Amino acid sequence: MEDWSGGLVRVPEQGLQIEDWWRNLLMHLPKKERRVAAALLMYTVWNIWKERNRRIFEGASLPATRVVALIKEEIGLRQSATGVPSVP
Repeated sequence: MEDWSGGLVRVPEQGLQIEDWWRNLLMHLPKKERRVAAALLMYTVWNIWKERNRRIFEGASLPATRVVALIKEEIGLRQSATGVPSVP
């Protein structure tokens, strides 16, 4: 995600709680970038959750590359509909 977000979202430091990482990542960004980064994080978490459910409840799984593609597709659909978020 760090690569295709243009460095906007970075890998968390080892041992850092997700909530702390999320908050620290967003707090130092200007408002526009903060909104884009938050949207990227939400779409990523949502798709990881859906993949988890697919594995548990359907007994099926997608490769990580396909999950990333789904994240990008959903972001693209939202961008087409609303104009935001715009991935760098």
